[in-house]
Amino acid sequence: MSQEKTEKATPKRRKKARDEGQVAKSNELNTALTLFGGMLMMNFMMGVVFSNLQGMLKTTLSLEHGFYLNDDKIVALLAHYLLQIFFMVAPFLGVTAVIGALVSFLQVGAYFNLKLIMPKFNKINPLKGFKNLFSLRSFVEMLKALFKIVVIAFVAYIVIKGDLDSFYTYPFIPLAEVLSLFGNLLLRLGLTISLVLLFLGVVDYIYQKYEFEKNIKMSKQDIKQEFKEMEGDPQLVGRRKERMRQLAMNRMIQAVPQADVIITNPTHIAVAIKYDIDSMEAPMVLAMGEDRIAEKIREVAKENKIEIVENKPLARTLYETAEIGQTIPVDLYQAVAEVLAFVYRLQNRKI
Repeated sequence: MSQEKTEKATPKRRKKARDEGQVAKSNELNTALTLFGGMLMMNFMMGVVFSNLQGMLKTTLSLEHGFYLNDDKIVALLAHYLLQIFFMVAPFLGVTAVIGALVSFLQVGAYFNLKLIMPKFNKINPLKGFKNLFSLRSFVEMLKALFKIVVIAFVAYIVIKGDLDSFYTYPFIPLAEVLSLFGNLLLRLGLTISLVLLFLGVVDYIYQKYEFEKNIKMSKQDIKQEFKEMEGDPQLVGRRKERMRQLAMNRMIQAVPQADVIITNPTHIAVAIKYDIDSMEAPMVLAMGEDRIAEKIREVAKENKIEIVENKPLARTLYETAEIGQTIPVDLYQAVAEVLAFVYRLQNRKI
């Protein structure tokens, strides 16, 4: 049951999938928006394009040129036509390239991976290719392609249906009018198809996003394994932390002999305080702890003949608010000073 992939992917899993080329991207959406941008560009430049085409046709069909053409003139005329075609096509290519790059960026962000263009010989394996051909994903892609063809054919029929009768009149009307009628029809057809494809592209993107999230899901065991790889085995981590706590406690206990007084609760809490009027601005906590640690602090204090003073409220407050290796809180100065004064008086009597 633990192997079921029911958990959302971790950031590490998402990065690995991205490095391997697994991203939520819809090529249908790219195609639709690119076509739509191209159609809008065509609408904007249609007059210029058809004017240039008309001029090129008139030049080609002119009898005047037919009588004087030679090799040099043919090359010059061809170069002129190619240059005009380039200037007519370049805006479309530029717009579609920018739209395609922008849509890809919005879907997957800045992404470039050389691994994706490297040849993979396992992809030419006939057995694997045959298996992929009949996979669920291939079946879904085939259904999508068939559905798209049917929808585009239906939309094209609806758009062209009203203009079918006018096609028979094209041989009897001026060329400029034919080009204008045909251009308007082509524009309407392209815009309608691109809007339909745009809708299908949005739906496909939602599906691709869902499919991507499903494919990168992880099982609970996968997450545990990833955690082990990142942090190490939890048992080893626990043992390392325990050793660090033991080392910290040992260093703290070693500092107890330097203390001036041990303030206790009396058995549950012990706090070791040191104060040097020449080098310290305020008393400092050298060590503190409760239960077994407190007992150890008292033992070391007795071995080193350090005064142990019982003050339950002060011991509890120091334990809750003070930090080892830091000076005591300002609001405890007076209470600790009274304890230190008491200890100094005892020491003077002993002397």
